Amino acid sequence: MSWICPGYYFFPLVGGYNTGRFFGQFIGAHLSMSVWVGIYSFELAGGLCCFVYRHNAAVQISQNTIGKQYVKKVFLVLVHIFPFATSTCMYMSGLTYQQKYNYVKINYPQCVQWMMMDGFEAYDSSVNPMIIVTGGGAFVFVFIVVWYCFTLGVHTMVILQRLRRHMSPATYQMHRAALLSLTMQMVLPGGLIIIPKNIILYITMSESLHLQEVATNMMFLMGSHSMCQCSVMIMSNSSYRRVLREKIWKFLRIDYLTNQQYGSSVEPSMRTNSFVRAQTVPVV
Repeated sequence: MSWICPGYYFFPLVGGYNTGRFFGQFIGAHLSMSVWVGIYSFELAGGLCCFVYRHNAAVQISQNTIGKQYVKKVFLVLVHIFPFATSTCMYMSGLTYQQKYNYVKINYPQCVQWMMMDGFEAYDSSVNPMIIVTGGGAFVFVFIVVWYCFTLGVHTMVILQRLRRHMSPATYQMHRAALLSLTMQMVLPGGLIIIPKNIILYITMSESLHLQEVATNMMFLMGSHSMCQCSVMIMSNSSYRRVLREKIWKFLRIDYLTNQQYGSSVEPSMRTNSFVRAQTVPVV
């Protein structure tokens, strides 16, 4: 995500390396921004699918719990439509060159020379309110889906606690560890989305021109949340940690740690095999 981040500099002014030099060679800055918003929105669909999967796994174990599948299906359909709807609304919030020039000249006269750059874009909510519709609608929808994911997670844990006496310790720990790992993957990287957005909002609303560079760095933090999510997934799963540890040890040529055999090394009993063969030999 960091590679395709359009690079806010001071929203509602947008510009950066990707919009001007990287993707800007093929598509415009506004289209690049719209595509990035659509790709970014798919993170919400991935998180909901994981919570639905964990909840269905717990419901299948319980015989008395009936899951409302129609509610899940409705949310899954809506959450997969959301990226396309958001990117479309973002694309509809564009301005003409003259509208952008007038807006920048009145509000940001020190940035008028940026209009000569192909990777520069500006948005004016007073001329085209679709930018407000996009941001407000996305905020409300994300809040609803996150709350639904939280509800599924709590209900899944309640089911596991209710069936703990009827489950083996290994099965219970497997479901519990998977749910906790999923929660950590959503909460910790989510801080790289919510906190930077609030900082950018504060800088924009307060018109803190001296903090423009901070707004730029916040966007790259938002783009790095995918890397953080993968790191949390690996570190919160014992199997993934073991595989990663083995790869590191093998790379460092520490062979005596990677040659250990997992599982039982006890050979089959010859007496048992002899008994089986004795049963199969026909009696004369």
